[in-house]
Amino acid sequence: MSHAPHESLPGYSPAQILVAFCDECEERGERADIAIAHLDMGSFARAWKRAAAWQKDGTERDISAPEVPMLRALFAVQCQLEPRGFPLGEIPSANVAALAAILAGWDAQDPEENL
Repeated sequence: MSHAPHESLPGYSPAQILVAFCDECEERGERADIAIAHLDMGSFARAWKRAAAWQKDGTERDISAPEVPMLRALFAVQCQLEPRGFPLGEIPSANVAALAAILAGWDAQDPEENL
Protein backbone atom coordinates (compact mmCIF):
# COMPACT_ATOMS: atom_id res chain seq x y z
CA MET A 1 0.00 0.00 0.00
CA SER A 2 1.28 3.47 -0.79
CA HIS A 3 0.32 6.97 0.05
CA ALA A 4 -2.08 8.80 -2.21
CA PRO A 5 -1.00 12.28 -3.30
CA HIS A 6 -2.24 14.08 -0.19
CA GLU A 7 -2.54 17.50 -1.78
CA SER A 8 -5.30 16.24 -4.09
CA LEU A 9 -7.45 14.71 -1.33
CA PRO A 10 -10.60 16.41 0.03
CA GLY A 11 -10.06 18.34 3.26
CA TYR A 12 -6.27 18.12 3.04
CA SER A 13 -4.23 20.54 5.13
CA PRO A 14 -0.41 20.66 5.13
CA ALA A 15 -0.49 20.53 8.94
CA GLN A 16 -2.08 17.07 8.94
CA ILE A 17 0.09 14.14 9.85
CA LEU A 18 -2.41 11.49 8.79
CA VAL A 19 -4.72 12.44 5.93
CA ALA A 20 -8.31 11.36 5.32
CA PHE A 21 -8.99 9.44 2.09
CA CYS A 22 -5.39 8.19 1.92
CA ASP A 23 -5.63 4.41 2.36
CA GLU A 24 -2.30 4.12 4.19
CA CYS A 25 -3.01 7.04 6.54
CA GLU A 26 -6.52 5.73 7.23
CA GLU A 27 -5.19 2.26 8.04
CA ARG A 28 -2.56 3.65 10.43
CA GLY A 29 -5.15 5.91 12.01
CA GLU A 30 -7.32 2.97 13.04
CA ARG A 31 -4.90 2.24 15.91
CA ALA A 32 -3.13 4.98 17.83
CA ASP A 33 -0.21 2.70 18.69
CA ILE A 34 0.43 1.89 15.03
CA ALA A 35 0.09 5.52 14.02
CA ILE A 36 2.57 6.66 16.67
CA ALA A 37 5.02 3.85 15.88
CA HIS A 38 5.20 4.97 12.24
CA LEU A 39 6.12 8.58 13.03
CA ASP A 40 9.67 9.74 12.41
CA MET A 41 11.21 12.12 14.95
CA GLY A 42 10.02 15.25 13.16
CA SER A 43 6.50 13.98 12.67
CA PHE A 44 6.34 12.84 16.29
CA ALA A 45 7.30 16.32 17.47
CA ARG A 46 4.66 17.87 15.20
CA ALA A 47 2.02 15.41 16.42
CA TRP A 48 2.91 16.02 20.08
CA LYS A 49 2.56 19.78 19.68
CA ARG A 50 -0.50 19.44 17.46
CA ALA A 51 -2.23 17.28 20.08
CA ALA A 52 -1.76 19.94 22.77
CA ALA A 53 -2.77 22.80 20.50
CA TRP A 54 -5.95 20.95 19.54
CA GLN A 55 -6.99 19.55 22.93
CA LYS A 56 -5.74 22.25 25.30
CA ASP A 57 -5.88 25.47 23.34
CA GLY A 58 -8.34 24.69 20.58
CA THR A 59 -5.98 26.56 18.26
CA GLU A 60 -5.20 23.64 15.98
CA ARG A 61 -7.57 23.34 13.05
CA ASP A 62 -8.08 20.92 10.17
CA ILE A 63 -7.72 17.75 12.24
CA SER A 64 -8.35 14.73 10.00
CA ALA A 65 -10.36 11.73 11.18
CA PRO A 66 -7.32 9.39 10.99
CA GLU A 67 -5.36 11.72 13.30
CA VAL A 68 -7.94 11.81 16.09
CA PRO A 69 -7.02 8.56 17.95
CA MET A 70 -3.29 9.31 17.74
CA LEU A 71 -3.64 12.91 18.90
CA ARG A 72 -5.92 11.92 21.77
CA ALA A 73 -3.43 9.26 22.90
CA LEU A 74 -0.52 11.69 22.76
CA PHE A 75 -2.45 14.31 24.70
CA ALA A 76 -3.42 11.74 27.35
CA VAL A 77 0.28 11.02 27.93
CA GLN A 78 0.97 14.75 28.15
CA CYS A 79 -1.74 15.09 30.79
CA GLN A 80 0.01 12.42 32.86
CA LEU A 81 3.37 14.20 32.55
CA GLU A 82 2.15 17.74 33.20
CA PRO A 83 1.66 17.42 36.98
CA ARG A 84 5.20 16.06 37.10
CA GLY A 85 6.68 19.23 35.64
CA PHE A 86 6.43 18.74 31.88
CA PRO A 87 4.33 21.50 30.27
CA LEU A 88 1.65 20.48 27.79
CA GLY A 89 2.90 20.63 24.23
CA GLU A 90 6.58 20.54 25.16
CA ILE A 91 8.44 17.38 24.27
CA PRO A 92 9.99 15.93 27.44
CA SER A 93 13.12 14.78 25.62
CA ALA A 94 14.69 18.11 26.57
CA ASN A 95 15.08 16.69 30.08
CA VAL A 96 15.60 12.96 29.69
CA ALA A 97 17.14 12.57 33.16
CA ALA A 98 14.07 14.07 34.84
CA LEU A 99 11.74 11.88 32.78
CA ALA A 100 13.78 8.78 33.65
CA ALA A 101 13.59 9.66 37.35
CA ILE A 102 9.83 10.09 37.15
CA LEU A 103 9.39 6.77 35.40
CA ALA A 104 11.67 5.06 37.93
CA GLY A 105 9.58 6.57 40.71
CA TRP A 106 6.40 5.19 39.16
CA ASP A 107 7.94 1.72 39.17
CA ALA A 108 8.78 2.04 42.86
CA GLN A 109 5.26 3.09 43.90
CA ASP A 110 2.31 0.94 44.78
CA PRO A 111 0.69 0.08 41.40
CA GLU A 112 -2.70 1.24 42.75
CA GLU A 113 -1.26 4.75 43.27
CA ASN A 114 -0.28 4.95 39.60
CA LEU A 115 -3.90 4.62 38.44
